[in-house]
Amino acid sequence: MSLKYHEYINSQEWQEVRKLALQRSGDKCQICGSKNSLDVHHNSYDNLGNERENLEDLVVLCSEHHQLYHDALAEVERLADQRLEERLLGGLLQQTPALVRGLSNLPADIFTSSLRKEVFNYLCSRSAEEKAIDSTIVASYLANRKLLEAEEAERLLNNWVSCCSNPENSEAYAQVLHDLYLRRQIQQLPAVITRLNRDNQRSVIELIDVIQAVVQIIANKSNTTQLVHIADILSQTFQNIEERYQGITLPGIPCGFYDLDAMTIGFQRSDLIIVAGRPSMGKSSLCLGIAYNIANIYKLPVCFFSLEMSKEQVVERLLSAEAGIQSRYLRSGRISPSQWEPLSSAIGKLSDVPIYIDDRPNLNVSEIRSKARQVMLEHQGILGLIVIDYLQLLAGDNDENRARELAKITRSLKGLAKELNVPVIVLSQLNRSVESRTNKRPMMSDLKESGSIEEDADLVIMLYRDEYYTQDTPERGIAEVILAKHRNGPTGTIKLLFDPQFATFKNLARPN
Repeated sequence: MSLKYHEYINSQEWQEVRKLALQRSGDKCQICGSKNSLDVHHNSYDNLGNERENLEDLVVLCSEHHQLYHDALAEVERLADQRLEERLLGGLLQQTPALVRGLSNLPADIFTSSLRKEVFNYLCSRSAEEKAIDSTIVASYLANRKLLEAEEAERLLNNWVSCCSNPENSEAYAQVLHDLYLRRQIQQLPAVITRLNRDNQRSVIELIDVIQAVVQIIANKSNTTQLVHIADILSQTFQNIEERYQGITLPGIPCGFYDLDAMTIGFQRSDLIIVAGRPSMGKSSLCLGIAYNIANIYKLPVCFFSLEMSKEQVVERLLSAEAGIQSRYLRSGRISPSQWEPLSSAIGKLSDVPIYIDDRPNLNVSEIRSKARQVMLEHQGILGLIVIDYLQLLAGDNDENRARELAKITRSLKGLAKELNVPVIVLSQLNRSVESRTNKRPMMSDLKESGSIEEDADLVIMLYRDEYYTQDTPERGIAEVILAKHRNGPTGTIKLLFDPQFATFKNLARPN
């Protein structure tokens, strides 16, 4: 047969072979008589009499799949270690309940037979109740469950104990078995991808996102940490506090604007940050400046999703700020001889900055997630920031109620920030009602179309420039950055310099 293992393992023929080709009582293949202790042998032969009149029919049915079936078993066995499984259980039978409890967060599927899974689960349940553990107790349990005769069970368990002369190595044994378990999960990926690819209703982008999500699920299984005692956390927490006290680190990612960093203590990973303002307040310029600072100063990759400006316009803004040339000259091509050198220097510098720009319109959160994961893969799982310009242009699920649709989008964006463990900045428009007030400084209630924006956001930043409304204001060139909501810290207002020539923000204060 031309089928490969990963295709065959999910085929109808495989299911038929699993069900009919193996006889539970004999625990062996009816064609060649070979035995195998894998789970498949214990769960595959049900109601043979009801399915086929005699065994010869079964042999005829299975002959054409026989070699492939055993090839499949050999592939599974390559990613299993029966002796190590027995050694681990033998070690656990010699440990105290407290030590067994330390491994109870591992999945029982690290074992490849139902019997060993059953023993492991029973040991974990006994340890959770602080009850004694030994071979006699477990043998009695297996006998009561009619899984084995009492004498046979005790003999088997004693063999496991005798083959583990170093029970203190149980944690290392468990780690090896957990790695093999993850490899078995990875082994099934091609079949999962093939099955998903048959669904023509999904777009390619959606398909990639689902596949990446499946891979992420397996990756999450590699982290076996669950509940952790507070004493284990306090030591690391104290070390973090010491480093912050000494000025070695900030708990978040600094954005390069000192007063803003002083209030936020840096942008926290997994935070959803909303930057809102009326048109021409400088939302895009501020966020582009933050993205540049994080990518340039801290060398962290940044994803910038521009649903409003083209990627060329985004780059022109960066070039204008870096070279000190007004963007209108870049757009018109009227570059003076003295400007070519700083322009070339700016191009060279920006080429080394890890900023990735996507300017496709009508992006949805799934597509953003997929693109961000790709960047993370290229940078060994590291991502400094995601910027989305702007919220109201994101595609939803075509809900007739736009407010409800935006609520789903903001929840998804918060989930994206937590899933990728990266701060996500999303620009947002404000309602026109701001223009009808005497005091035009924005408030939380001005966020456009959805109250869920302020609910889901960890940080809401609003921009206001008085010179936009009052020409003779003494605050010319000053932008107010209003922290209207701060889930983990104070709210208030800080001020930045705004240079309209280059559409850039600069610090008013000096670093401490």
